[in-house]
Amino acid sequence: MQHLADPTVGGISYRLTGLTKRFPGVVAVSDVDLTVRRGEVHGIIGRNGAGKSVLMSLISGMARATSGGIEINDETVDVAGYNPIRAHALGVSLVPQEPKFAGRLSVADNLFMGRPIDRGLGFVDRGAMREKAKAVAAEVGLAIDPDEPMVRLPIESQQLLAFGKAQFIDEARVILLDEITASLSRERKQMLLALLRRLVKAAPERSYTLISHHVNEIMEFCDRVTVMRDSKAVATLDVARTTAAELANWIVGDIPVTRIDASHGATQRPASQPFISIKDLASAPGLAGVSFDVALGEVVGLAGLDGSGKEEAVEALFGMRRPDAGAIAIDGEAVDIASPAHAIRHGIGFLPKHRERQAVIPGRSIVENTLISSYRSISTALGLIDEPRAAAITREKMQEFKVKAASPFTGITELSGGNKQKVLIGRLTLSSPRLFILNEPTRGVDLATKPEILRAIREELAVKSGVIMLSESEDELIAVCDRIIVFFRGKIAGVLARGTLGFTVATLYKAIQGV
Repeated sequence: MQHLADPTVGGISYRLTGLTKRFPGVVAVSDVDLTVRRGEVHGIIGRNGAGKSVLMSLISGMARATSGGIEINDETVDVAGYNPIRAHALGVSLVPQEPKFAGRLSVADNLFMGRPIDRGLGFVDRGAMREKAKAVAAEVGLAIDPDEPMVRLPIESQQLLAFGKAQFIDEARVILLDEITASLSRERKQMLLALLRRLVKAAPERSYTLISHHVNEIMEFCDRVTVMRDSKAVATLDVARTTAAELANWIVGDIPVTRIDASHGATQRPASQPFISIKDLASAPGLAGVSFDVALGEVVGLAGLDGSGKEEAVEALFGMRRPDAGAIAIDGEAVDIASPAHAIRHGIGFLPKHRERQAVIPGRSIVENTLISSYRSISTALGLIDEPRAAAITREKMQEFKVKAASPFTGITELSGGNKQKVLIGRLTLSSPRLFILNEPTRGVDLATKPEILRAIREELAVKSGVIMLSESEDELIAVCDRIIVFFRGKIAGVLARGTLGFTVATLYKAIQGV
């Protein structure tokens, strides 16, 4: 690892030496050396799968290192017995991307869980807890009712409250922020930045470690940054002495263009007339007038960071949000897609990002999950479902998409994430859409199954239909797409085409980052 910054200025908050974490068949963190100072905001950045979140889990005791050393606030940690209780005692607090609160309990109960305010004789001072909860919320820019159930608050408010708990209630000295800014608005991010700067100045014995996917965010928020690549820490840089472009170069390194063999050569397909055209589409906030088209037989990737506008674009295409301006045309004719039902009637199918919440029907079989939107077409004159035909259709889809299950009547909750996703893709194909919109089709899917899904997208779905694919993986987009449209701050920042010189992972990553 190359060190381009002095790690000892200000004293050491924590130090990692040769830290390694192995899972069966994979090394998630490999021989990481890292020193974080007191009184600094230290960034951790890298592409998906680089090992960032696993590293935070090791520091916080949520996962146990295979080998290596950890030193926190001048105390050497026994990595063999390290756990969250020991980490908490050493002043370490992890604020995860999705806080693990008890949703039905109140804000105050969640913030003081494990350390309530005692008024004596074993009684809890609920009034003091409510007042403190309001004060903590105010510190992070929120005005909330401390008796409100946590589940009613948006995720960005929960993230800020988790940070407030670590800072003002737990009074942690090593605070790890795992992509806490991912769902925050620009205004919230600026508020958090100002707060971090104020807190560091007021309590220089603390350190803050911020994981982020955003190069520009790291440049704005952090004093120093460590770059993770392929499970290793490859450089630590002084932010003031580097540039966004230089940081992006460290992140991408020498990365092969096609690590995922998703198709046989994935050659550029001949252009055809657009099936769907989008012109000057705008939707506040997040989408500021974008234009693009998709042809039948083409896979078009939409790439961008969270908040770039790609999600808003597909939501408008599928009728989940009404655009403020712009036009959509199908086969050259203007259409008004006012709802998902309208989109389906126009030949558009949609695979949502959050499979378990938005698409899977828990407690039901593969048959039911496959045919839920197609039962009317296989019902008898009396309205009864033709069970043998339903089973036969499901078996056919299971074979087509290589779903591994004992029978069509197996419960869907018994399947792996990859097999669930294959069932949902099979469900989509039954309506023969002319345009598939696939939002993170490999999310939560094991490494062995991802290539199967990516091959199916290119070789099955995109034969007669167009495909719009959103993915956080530059490798996947490069492997499968004919064109990739890059979104940045609500606009299209560029288009990469297969067969051209710039159609590489490194170029795509830099375009996504806006550098």
